[in-house]
Amino acid sequence: MSILFLIILLILSGCEKAAPPDDMADARKAAGERRYGEAEKLLERYLRLNPEGEERWEAWQRLVQITQDVRGDDKAAMELLEAMYLEFGMDGDKAREVLVRLGGLLETARRWDRAADVWRKLMEVPDLPGDENARAHRRLARIHASRREFGIAEDVLQQCLQLKAVEARRAECLYDLADVQMAMEHFARGADLARQILAMPGAEKELKALAGFLLGDALEQQGKNADALTVFESVRETYPNEMVVDTRIRQLRKGR
Repeated sequence: MSILFLIILLILSGCEKAAPPDDMADARKAAGERRYGEAEKLLERYLRLNPEGEERWEAWQRLVQITQDVRGDDKAAMELLEAMYLEFGMDGDKAREVLVRLGGLLETARRWDRAADVWRKLMEVPDLPGDENARAHRRLARIHASRREFGIAEDVLQQCLQLKAVEARRAECLYDLADVQMAMEHFARGADLARQILAMPGAEKELKALAGFLLGDALEQQGKNADALTVFESVRETYPNEMVVDTRIRQLRKGR
């Protein structure tokens, strides 16, 4: 081989571009080895340099996981989830996953306005399963009820009852509606709704215990103490907090 030919080969090899780094593979390895800072930088670089990358969904998910679960930075995780929604908001399944997680974080942070917006967006996702839609309605209604916006909460829960959801989910919406009626001091209406839940075969046992306690409370508020006592005694062994029921039973017995 001539010296001139060797020089040409060296020049050509020096001009070749280095193979692009496999940031996702490296990020997975770094995360598996708990080198989270390195994994985070690799994921951020992948997202920055690959606007059309096929692994962007995984990259976002891993980045959120590190940010929230490892770093414990819920605020930054919320910002990442909002960016994810901008990118994947038109993909029903991905939008659902992002919004559920974002809504939960916003509620934890007590950012009620933003959380309410997220639950509304979730309710508008095309082909959202009825059970998941019911949960979104309940969470939105609870935000309004916590602000004493009972009329709005009532409307949301009435919409929930019209959804094509399994009876167990509809029973939960009905219970929340009964609770709103109690907060509005509409005790007769609350009692009626509680009775409806108790008559629903698909309502879960735990929810029926809660509905029974609510019924007893509604009856007592109406001065129907004997009926209230009977109801409280019937849920004593199924209600989550037996001591609370015992207290109500003792008070009613003293008032005889």
